[in-house]
Amino acid sequence: MIRFFTTLFLLICSCCSYAQIDSLKVLLQQQPENLKLKYELGMAQLKKGHADTAETLFKSITTQALRRSDNEHYVLAQMQLGRLMADKGENVKALKLYQDALNEAERLHNKQQIAHIYKNIGAVYISWKKFTEALTYYEKAELLAKEVNDEVLVADCQNNKGTVYEQINNYDKAISAYKSALAVYTAKNITPKISMSLSNLAIVYKFQKNYTESLNYNQKALALSSKTGDKWMMSATYNNIGNLYGEMGNYKNAIAYCEKALQLAREIDAIEIIESTYDSMAEAAAKAGDYKNAYQYHRDFSDANRNFINIESANRLSELNVKYETERKQKLIQQQQFEISKRNYWLYGAIILLILMALVAYLIVRNNSYKQQKRLQAEIHKQQEIENRALFDGEQKERIRIARDLHDSIGQLLSVVKMNLSNLSTPNENLNNTVKLVDQTITEVRHISHNLIPEELNFGLFAALEDMADKISATGKTQVQVNINEDARAHRFEKSNELSVYRIVQEALSNIVKHAGAKVIELNVDLTGNAMLISVKDDGRGFDTGQIKNSTGIGWKNIAARVNLLNGNLQVHSEKLKGTQIEISIPA
Repeated sequence: MIRFFTTLFLLICSCCSYAQIDSLKVLLQQQPENLKLKYELGMAQLKKGHADTAETLFKSITTQALRRSDNEHYVLAQMQLGRLMADKGENVKALKLYQDALNEAERLHNKQQIAHIYKNIGAVYISWKKFTEALTYYEKAELLAKEVNDEVLVADCQNNKGTVYEQINNYDKAISAYKSALAVYTAKNITPKISMSLSNLAIVYKFQKNYTESLNYNQKALALSSKTGDKWMMSATYNNIGNLYGEMGNYKNAIAYCEKALQLAREIDAIEIIESTYDSMAEAAAKAGDYKNAYQYHRDFSDANRNFINIESANRLSELNVKYETERKQKLIQQQQFEISKRNYWLYGAIILLILMALVAYLIVRNNSYKQQKRLQAEIHKQQEIENRALFDGEQKERIRIARDLHDSIGQLLSVVKMNLSNLSTPNENLNNTVKLVDQTITEVRHISHNLIPEELNFGLFAALEDMADKISATGKTQVQVNINEDARAHRFEKSNELSVYRIVQEALSNIVKHAGAKVIELNVDLTGNAMLISVKDDGRGFDTGQIKNSTGIGWKNIAARVNLLNGNLQVHSEKLKGTQIEISIPA
């Protein structure tokens, strides 16, 4: 029979909450060009089973990484895309992605990444039953993993080598390799991989007819994968238990567990599990004498098998590997062809013509591919902008609502409580202390309300800006001059947008006061056409604007993010010892 291999795709399946995903989304909205954050979000989505969302994120990373020559994130994203293709059973695509990642990792001399890619390529070969090639890649990966002292990766390679030994019926070596990997996973407390190793041992014991040990290890694996919510491993283990019960002659339990495996496998579109589960069900039905269902299960298995492995795909896999292995010799081959072509004028002309035609075709394909990538990038950016704007608007409105509720409801209720306490006829120390606590609570409510939305905004944006300027000038260290033309004063923003503009100016003035050493700041607001123009100019020490993108503070990031969410434009001009001018244009 064709049995399901639990060791083909070793995943790091740590639990990931939706709160963590939401937190990463918020951070990514503030830093849309941060590939590290985008990669972490992609991995979080993958661990939650959102494969399509993860795939979109990883493809976006490869596009951005190529544009920015960020080789590290390009390799990481290509590896994850390869994993996703392998999970779908599209191993030809997976191998191509792994080979692209391998070329770049070798160029960077990153031994750890190379080892991971070798391991993943080994998994592709084992899915095609090419065990010699798989074992070669696993041993290469293990050797590099030992060089970089990565114990977990060494254990992963041992685990996968165990699968190869198992398939060639060397069960003693398989058990030794699995237990070696299990010892490391247990010491490191890597629950999903412990579950996987237990499942692998269960399968070997089944082949050895040790059904008691097999069932024991399978149940331990199922308990752990259920705890972590790993549907892929749960489905695989259900199939293994169903197959085991079929071997034991317990037809009822065999079908029950296989149906659980099918249900989960369909949820996550795990074609290889569906294929193997139908095979298990067909074998169990045949042993029980239920030939009608056995025939139907076998037909279902055959359909799934054709989707997973076919001759054409196997041929394409071999061709792809040959192409990869010969790429490095291509220059020499081309040179030999050139020398031969000189001996024959007509052959030379034909080759030149073919090369020109291939070059034109390549340029056309490349141009179309570039346009496609640009369209995809533009669409992803557009969707991100829409999502960011919706989130931002919702946040602003919610801040305004909470501030009003605090001020109008809780603040007034506390004031009434204070009045009632103050009017009690018999004052005492406890009552006085209570009144003081109420006073402190009222002050704190006002402080929270002001942080959410400043009270000054109740009198309009420009009155709030002038009040801010007066407070800074009152310190005596820096004078803020405010100039607002009449057209601008007559314009009315939405409340949420007023708060955003207020915070932008507040952040800009705060940065200048803290860092510029300025004596005078000019704040000018004009309305030109359909745009509000805000200019903040100081006579401070100035700075190198090229360092803004490397700033570790959040001030500039907050300003840029808010301007961006208002569909505005931000420009900073500065020169050392000659001050700084910040120019902001926002659609009115």
